[in-house]
Amino acid sequence: MKTLNLFSGILIAILLFSCSSDDDSNDTNQDDLIGVWNLISVENQGNDNIAIDCQTEQNIIYNSNNSGTEKAPEEITQTPCEFFTVPFNWTRDGNEVTITVDQEGTFVNEILLLTENSLEIVVTEMNGTAVPQNEQEIFKYEK
Repeated sequence: MKTLNLFSGILIAILLFSCSSDDDSNDTNQDDLIGVWNLISVENQGNDNIAIDCQTEQNIIYNSNNSGTEKAPEEITQTPCEFFTVPFNWTRDGNEVTITVDQEGTFVNEILLLTENSLEIVVTEMNGTAVPQNEQEIFKYEK
């Protein structure tokens, strides 16, 4: 009987200590967003417009210290291409990325797709005002 109790105690102890903790299951893994994302297309109301001319060099960079930059062309078809760069700070909560740009405000983006090599994101709010659904554009990027 003592052997059975001892065996039961050991079995319970093994089961308790072998279970992993789920304490961090709600933490968002920022690492999958970090990197250089190159624009491949912009979808508006179901029309997917492939990046052309200067847009093919447009990108957004998310740094691990929650800073970033967006590089965009002054004009899509200008030759040679001239770009402007906008620095920003960002935070992520689940599928929501909030970008803060000095002098311009805050933009809330919803991540529609995020894989190792693909990112689809839509701006849903600008400076506290919701972007009407018929004006939302889906930006599609790849690493």
